[in-house]
Amino acid sequence: MKIFSPTYSVIKRLKEHRRLLYEMAKRDLSDRYAGQILGTIWAVINPILTITVFVILFGVIFRLKAESLEIGTIPQDHTLYMLAGLIPWLVASDVMGRSPMLIVGQAALVKQVVFPLEVLPAKMVLASLPMFVICLSGLFVYTYILYGFIPWSFWGVVPASLIMYIALFGLAYFLSSLGVLLRDTKDLVGVYLFVGLYMAPVFYYMDWVPAVLRKVIYLNPATWFIKCFQDAFFYGFSSGWQPWLIASGLSVLCLLVGCCFFVRFKHQFGNFI
Repeated sequence: MKIFSPTYSVIKRLKEHRRLLYEMAKRDLSDRYAGQILGTIWAVINPILTITVFVILFGVIFRLKAESLEIGTIPQDHTLYMLAGLIPWLVASDVMGRSPMLIVGQAALVKQVVFPLEVLPAKMVLASLPMFVICLSGLFVYTYILYGFIPWSFWGVVPASLIMYIALFGLAYFLSSLGVLLRDTKDLVGVYLFVGLYMAPVFYYMDWVPAVLRKVIYLNPATWFIKCFQDAFFYGFSSGWQPWLIASGLSVLCLLVGCCFFVRFKHQFGNFI
């Protein structure tokens, strides 16, 4: 089918240049911290510090304040619930935040006719994997300390991660292309990343949200991906099939639209840079 042709074209190009993709993904990770004393160690420190701040703020201070005001008791495993949503959000926000300026920032490569442009968004998405794995490892360790074992439902992280990364690949291709054509893309994405974190069920349960506002939260695409991770890490696959089905549909849609948009406009990038 014609709708799948751009996606197939992108995947084919990535397969042909998989060695280049791997090397550029490694370089992307090291270049982000080039010249700094701790170097790539910051790739570990940054997510850990970010998660620690949120855990202290919402998992400790918020709980103690709620109990002191007698407005209710926040479950002890609320921290696990929060981590299950925060980790995929941090990875997604890193990819989405960097995507709009990705092509623009690689003008020299873009103007080389022989260079496979498909590698640029893909290598950035792959470079986010170390941070994702480190954060997940911390979640596993925290769960083992809390319960003394790792629940079987944690295997759900495999399909949840696959769904999320398919969407991220599509978003990277779409946003990096749009960023060339519309320079305001970076600012629009920045606004979404600021608002979207609080418009998704990361720090609060959906039961806490008034019925009127729940519709708004469900309109946030990130909500459905986050609910998949929470279903695996927190609810033990008791949330039903709806989050998984919707997230899978959004994921495939992101990939198809992103690749189609990229293939459609990639030959014009040089004229806009």
